[in-house]
Amino acid sequence: MKVVKWIIGIMLLAGGAVLCFFRWHAWFGMPAEPTYVGDTLTAPFHCFGDDSVPGFVRTEQGWQDTVEPQVLRMVVLGDVHNQLDSADYASIIARHDSVDCYAQVGDWMERCYFYYAQLLYHQIAGTGMDTLPVMCCPGNHEYIKGVVRTLPDSWLTIFHHPDNGPQRFSGSTYYVDFPQLRLIAINTTGLQRLSDYTITNTWLKRTLRTAGDRFTIVIMHHPLYSSGKGRFNAGLWLTFHSVLKEADLVFAGHDHGFVQRGHFINTNSSRKLYKQKEGWEQTPAEESRLYELVEITQDTLRVQTYSIDSLDYVQTLQIAPLVQDSATVAQ
Repeated sequence: MKVVKWIIGIMLLAGGAVLCFFRWHAWFGMPAEPTYVGDTLTAPFHCFGDDSVPGFVRTEQGWQDTVEPQVLRMVVLGDVHNQLDSADYASIIARHDSVDCYAQVGDWMERCYFYYAQLLYHQIAGTGMDTLPVMCCPGNHEYIKGVVRTLPDSWLTIFHHPDNGPQRFSGSTYYVDFPQLRLIAINTTGLQRLSDYTITNTWLKRTLRTAGDRFTIVIMHHPLYSSGKGRFNAGLWLTFHSVLKEADLVFAGHDHGFVQRGHFINTNSSRKLYKQKEGWEQTPAEESRLYELVEITQDTLRVQTYSIDSLDYVQTLQIAPLVQDSATVAQ
């Protein structure tokens, strides 16, 4: 009996030590680097949870671009991990000077440390992207790790998204309406209990089906169809694979590679590249950071993929209107 108690005690101590390590690493493991914006988190990001947004006006149909209302142009970034510098952001804007807003699929910052938020401010400031509104969802790197993952309050302060998602994920699962588009963001990292999945699934079904005649684009960090070895998320697939067939496009990251399966696109903007599963070697630009340019008119949605490193155009995906199951036409 004493032996059993000793074993249980050692296991509890070991578990506590591991938990303390991860909590300490997440809270106090900020690199010893200089700060960029002082000791506060005054967000330079414009988000559609704000009362007013540069370049847009709020209408009954949603946020409308004030310069060219009939067209919406949006840049989509994959995982970044603080690996885009000012020149990278500036080159994207220089190439597409008519971009209205942009979206990011999570893991924008390498960790949830205060330093990496400051570094992100430094990297994006003065590039042209700092004047555009952004929509994003948190990735696993932006969570405090432990037995229970926790999204830092600082993330919700930096990114002030609409409060129209499930109450449990206020500000991290949400949607933004434009006359041409409903952009839906899902916080997949926060799904830790069975009820998290069911609540989010119910909300997503309703949000997709009430979008009207808008196109629907979903951004989420973890992909439904994982292209990386050993990275398949059964809970995610079982919960969302049916409902996400109703979306026109689904962007995800996490697997650090570019692949496309129908209207599901896994993209990557960082230098981290993971080995893809057999049959998924569809990366159009090997060893390159990529991004997508989404252009939406009243009746057409077009996605163009570009390389950040070589400035090359890679491929186009076009979704025609009123086509069953969001059929795609390659150009």
